[in-house]
Amino acid sequence: MKRYILILIIGTLLGSCNSYLDEVPSKSTNLPLETIEQLDALLGNYSYFYQDKSRNAVLCTDDWEVSADLYNGFNASAYRSMDLVQVATWDVEYTAYDGKETLWSSEYTKIFYANMVLHYLDAVSGSEEKKAELKAEAYLIKAYSYWMLVNNFCLPYDESTKNELGISLKNSVSFEESIARSTLEETYIEIENCLEEALKLENSIIKAGTFRPWRGSSSAAKAFAARYYLSVNNYTKALQYANAALGDYSELFDYNSEMAFYESTVTVNNEQLEVNYPDTYYVTTSEVLSYKEFYYTRLAYHGYAWYVPSQELMDLYDQQSDLRYKYNFVENYSYTRDRTGVSYPGYVAMGTYNIPSGPTTSEMILIKAEALARTGSWQDAMNVVEQLRVKRIDSDMYTELVANTQEEAVKLIIRERRIERPFVFTWYDYRRYNNNEVSYDDVNLSREFYPYNSSAVLSGEPLVTYELRKGDRKWARPIPNTEVESSLGVIKQNTY
Repeated sequence: MKRYILILIIGTLLGSCNSYLDEVPSKSTNLPLETIEQLDALLGNYSYFYQDKSRNAVLCTDDWEVSADLYNGFNASAYRSMDLVQVATWDVEYTAYDGKETLWSSEYTKIFYANMVLHYLDAVSGSEEKKAELKAEAYLIKAYSYWMLVNNFCLPYDESTKNELGISLKNSVSFEESIARSTLEETYIEIENCLEEALKLENSIIKAGTFRPWRGSSSAAKAFAARYYLSVNNYTKALQYANAALGDYSELFDYNSEMAFYESTVTVNNEQLEVNYPDTYYVTTSEVLSYKEFYYTRLAYHGYAWYVPSQELMDLYDQQSDLRYKYNFVENYSYTRDRTGVSYPGYVAMGTYNIPSGPTTSEMILIKAEALARTGSWQDAMNVVEQLRVKRIDSDMYTELVANTQEEAVKLIIRERRIERPFVFTWYDYRRYNNNEVSYDDVNLSREFYPYNSSAVLSGEPLVTYELRKGDRKWARPIPNTEVESSLGVIKQNTY
């Protein structure tokens, strides 16, 4: 079995990082940052930056199964947790108070570290070239974090929403700086300003022979730029930067030759049942960080350790030929979460909790294909998407997708995006589909489930219908109330 590229000397890296980070100052210390090596070590500590903790991306689309039958079947399962139920039905009454929303605080922590580097750069010793590199990397971190925040806690951006509330823009390490939310237009201007600085990165993704996607690089900045411009429906720039990133680096993981099963069993009611994971389930930290498709190492994180795929999602795959279905949908996975319930699959990528979410070569191919299709070159777009599919479909059953019109091509490509990376792309894609130049990709979501209150699902009552429709203000998810209260009301909650 072939493995990913493994060229990271993780122990040496983290050992050197920790020796510097032991002396990183906090609000309560007077320890100075004096050298460029300290700032480099701060940005090099992957544990500060690698997780994307959006529960909305996991739960708020039809990738996630919401089912009364599953709820009734899993008496002891995390599937029954109130916060999962409420977020998955787009609640805005209770979720701000559940204490489980960590995306806001985790992304602002990343922004704080980036601002710390920017604050100290002029004061520390070191070469101007290295300072320029760290400055651009810090801005890449900020651009990425602002983009995550605005796409979870704010309305989708267009001319009609530009004066709605955006996010708090932090440009210093001062705790006295205002945390009032900007407008949505100001937020997007700031993201582009940060991205412009990030695109000044000149260093390669491979440094001294080591593949380093956990650090900022020229390729990482280009790849994130492609994602950003696709998210605002600027297909010309999305295509430009996807091509630029692929021109730098274009390695793909081949499911035909680089994927295998890790065979396992689970005991249920004294019976042994197979639970066969993809071998990427048991990856080391160094293998995750150096996964060869990454331009920029980020992992979606779901703390309940079960990505529950909807039947609708699973039906999108050709289950005979698509190796993504064969390996990533693990039969009987539910028994690892609740051994007295019923059998149901789990979506598994890297370990129990994680799915790759940072920009990858596969994503750049899909961005390139979609940008071509939406700007009229849909025949060329179909050729591009096959560059990915040939690495994902069983070579003995491989056939090309066929589109006869531009609309058919776009729909096939956006389906390919969804099945390539469920629980990661879909939430962000639905937001932009509802705010672009066509209506044929609009998304309205609905679920049937029991009613509930703040503390209990009322499973004895008739099912009700929950909806998230185009134009609904619930596309902006509630900010944690702890942030609103601790700001003494300076941070305004979304209105519904």
